[in-house]
Amino acid sequence: MFNLMSNCCSWVSKIQEPIRKVTILVVGLDKAGKTSSIRGIVDTGPTHSCIRNELRVENYLVTLLDAGGSPESRGTWRELYAEAHGIIFVVDSCDRQRMKEAREVLADLLKQPRVAGKPILVLANKQDKMNALVGSEMIEILSLEKLVNQSRSLCHIEPCSALMDLRRWSDRKTLRGLRWLLRAVCLDYPELCARVAQDSRRPLESRKREKKGKSGKIHRKTKTYLDTCLNFALSFLFCYLGLNVPI
Repeated sequence: MFNLMSNCCSWVSKIQEPIRKVTILVVGLDKAGKTSSIRGIVDTGPTHSCIRNELRVENYLVTLLDAGGSPESRGTWRELYAEAHGIIFVVDSCDRQRMKEAREVLADLLKQPRVAGKPILVLANKQDKMNALVGSEMIEILSLEKLVNQSRSLCHIEPCSALMDLRRWSDRKTLRGLRWLLRAVCLDYPELCARVAQDSRRPLESRKREKKGKSGKIHRKTKTYLDTCLNFALSFLFCYLGLNVPI
């Protein structure tokens, strides 16, 4: 009877909790299984650019921003940092040859002012393969502890297999990792929302400043050019009339 009452109380408290809107940016190297990992949570297709997927997880309305991982596509990540409350970074735990590249990309990601301090989930994908690195090895190779301490970001590494998650509905590790990330976002939710709102306004302001700066440079160059032409014309006129050029 007591257990029944306890379960009812927890169920009622969950219903009364506010619905939180959370945006998660999903990035990683190409061929790391990023899109397959997301497919273990929601239905999605191959990623050629940023794809938005929405789902409900408990009391969270989650928007997943699935960004392309090719070197050409990584430049677009910066446009998405501002609206993200948290980050999912997917790594191919079998691709030992690209671990250095993954570490460099992750280090650059965490150095970004609009990313530093936000919680990050590292999905160590393809754990179903024989040569997959285990979680402790991934932490060491990626220098994960050092990087997250420098950026002051909460971090969790979740070993998973995107392909196995597609078959195993009862215990999807990608979804388990997402739940951790949502709880981490919840710990600092008001501050993260304020930060997202502030950072989302900055690009417009920076572009205005950039345009003003460019127009100012053009104006200065034009003025300098006209002054030079005028001085040259006056010097020629004085020489033609046989007058001394004033200093």
